[in-house]
Amino acid sequence: MPPNSTSYVPDNKKLLTHKLAALDGLRAVAILLVLAYHFLPSFSFAWVGVDLFFVLSGFLITGKLVEASGAAHYFRNFYVKRIKRIVPLYFSVLLLFFVLVPQLLPGFITSSWHALINKQIYYWTFTANIDDALHGWPANISLIHCWSLACEMQFYLLWPWVIYVLYPKLPWLISLLLAGCVAALFCRMYLSNVFNAPAVARYVLLPCRLDAFCMGALLYLAAQKQLLQRYTTRLMILAGLVLLAVLMIVLLQKLPWHFGQQGVNQFGFTLNALFWSCVLAVTIAGEEMFWHRWMKSNWLVWTGKYSYGMYVLHLPVYFLLGRISWFAAAVKDKTLPMAVIALVITCICSWLSYQLLEKRFLTLKPVNECAR
Repeated sequence: MPPNSTSYVPDNKKLLTHKLAALDGLRAVAILLVLAYHFLPSFSFAWVGVDLFFVLSGFLITGKLVEASGAAHYFRNFYVKRIKRIVPLYFSVLLLFFVLVPQLLPGFITSSWHALINKQIYYWTFTANIDDALHGWPANISLIHCWSLACEMQFYLLWPWVIYVLYPKLPWLISLLLAGCVAALFCRMYLSNVFNAPAVARYVLLPCRLDAFCMGALLYLAAQKQLLQRYTTRLMILAGLVLLAVLMIVLLQKLPWHFGQQGVNQFGFTLNALFWSCVLAVTIAGEEMFWHRWMKSNWLVWTGKYSYGMYVLHLPVYFLLGRISWFAAAVKDKTLPMAVIALVITCICSWLSYQLLEKRFLTLKPVNECAR
């Protein structure tokens, strides 16, 4: 049946069947920005790496779901794969912080750590972003980055149903994605102007960040229909214009590009998402361009491969290093050496985590396959 206004038959082309190495390069850019933000105070703008992660998630998760549409055990397979990818390392870190360290090293435990332990249910249930929105950032920052994992998991819970219901009616799906981009902007404005919600609420809640996920999803649909190649130059120009707009806001308003600023946490997230969507589109479509080749460089691909482990582990590593008295005294007021040491240890721990833990879960076969 040919496509019409209410029904759409997906292409046989599987965009994600062959691994796109350049996307690992973009993951590397995202994680390096996040690490710079947390390790180096002068990189106060580098929180935008989280927006890149969200755009990539919207693109990749939509792609995986679309390419699995019509397959047996559609929902089960997706949720099992996400759990195998996210939960083993994440829960291991929670076990370390909430059980093992308090039992084995009670001298490490501070009052802020105790406060975190009392709220651990939010971390185990992937609702830390809701707790942050209601009560603000915790005093103990060792797990402060878990808000974005909660946001991602909430997106994973919702998105298979959206694709399952609306992908066969593609115009409806596209309309919903466009509406999601607009709704996120209005949600942030509504929380700010009506409820006077703190900046952290507009930063961490999924409805406020849907524009990044929806833009990534729209990008996948465009890439699947091979539309991006036609507009590569225009997308590069758009990315440049968005970046210019951000710079003009920063210079004219004399404010840092930080999510805590009023204008940034209302309109800035959408600009971030639009910029990264253009970058992702150019990365996918511009295979002959220097940028695409650079994203496929070995060190970026390696970093991207272990980016999840680096994201989960970097703040716990940084925090625990600071709790070692002799080490803290040795690097006191030396931000760069502390950042470099934390980066090296994070990379080592991420590699070990992948090889010894994550890879073992990722290679587990579903129960029905094991029984064959």
